[in-house]
Amino acid sequence: MRTPTRRIAFLAPVALAVMLVVLPAVARAQDETPPPAADTAAASASTDEAGKPAAAAEAATPAEPPTCPKCECPPCPEPPPPPPPPPADGVEWKAQSKGGMLVATGNAQSKSFTFGVNGSRKQGNNKVALEGAMTYGTTNVMIANVDSTTDPSKPTITSLDREEAVTSNNWAAKGRYDRFITENNTAFASGLAAADKVAGKTFFGGGQLGYSRQLLKDEWNLLVAELGYDFSYERYVQQPDKALDPVAIHSARVFVGETLSLSKETGITASVEALFNLNKEKKAINASDDSVGVKAFKDTRINGKLALTTNLWKSLGFGFSFAVKYDQNPAPRPVPKGAPAGTVFPTDTHYAWAYADKVDTVTEATLIYTFF
Repeated sequence: MRTPTRRIAFLAPVALAVMLVVLPAVARAQDETPPPAADTAAASASTDEAGKPAAAAEAATPAEPPTCPKCECPPCPEPPPPPPPPPADGVEWKAQSKGGMLVATGNAQSKSFTFGVNGSRKQGNNKVALEGAMTYGTTNVMIANVDSTTDPSKPTITSLDREEAVTSNNWAAKGRYDRFITENNTAFASGLAAADKVAGKTFFGGGQLGYSRQLLKDEWNLLVAELGYDFSYERYVQQPDKALDPVAIHSARVFVGETLSLSKETGITASVEALFNLNKEKKAINASDDSVGVKAFKDTRINGKLALTTNLWKSLGFGFSFAVKYDQNPAPRPVPKGAPAGTVFPTDTHYAWAYADKVDTVTEATLIYTFF
């Protein structure tokens, strides 16, 4: 009789052989069995009509761009244009000329011409400016020739003539140098040469030294104030009854000027200059009492000007200006044309006729051409 141990030893090899034969056959049967319907539908869905995998089809189709959310904010303002580039050499040039004329014929016969130029050059902290101007005008005055010998009670005009009289005759040339200490502070020196024969001055000129300060500077305004010293030299039209010596005047100078830009094309300038004589003018004739000598602070001069300029077309512009000049001690007046040789002014209470008016005004309308 076999023991249990021997039986187990006999059956173990048999069981192992059965497993090696049966399990591979079962696996082959499962591989040959068709998949369920659900699995087939899923497999067909994973491919496109062309037989390509679904992942490849999705990759081939471009994605739709994302939509941005709507913005309820107001539109942003356009950025300002960039400032113009500075000149390559760092030099700023400016130059202008202006001119005007008035001609009348017929009953009123007169001619008047005015012309002026100005220019400046600025490089770094140095600026040089030059300007010149002249005005000349004449008027043909009608003169009647009268015959009173035939009938003294009824003088009769025998002929009419015209005589030309100069109504304006002045010129001026000025140069100025500015040294910028800082952006708003400047030291300056200037020179002037001029003449105004109708006002009794054959020549006047001199120089100035001082300090200039920009009190306000923005997009629309430029306000400047200056303090300094002025030296003036005046030579007068000679008169037949007296010799008029040249006069030297040392003065304190105060100046205030404003430049207002109304628009890109139009601007207004206004300025006031006051000169206070510091010395006694020993050789000057005192216009208040016809004596010789003028005390300090008795020969104050004030110059004011208001001007408007606007651009008309490209480099052509129009200017309108009004200037007023006040001289507390004006120059002796030249003897009017037509007076007999040797005619003098009275020395009694009418001595004031012998001196020019204290106030002069000039109104100009001119065309202005800007070179650069």
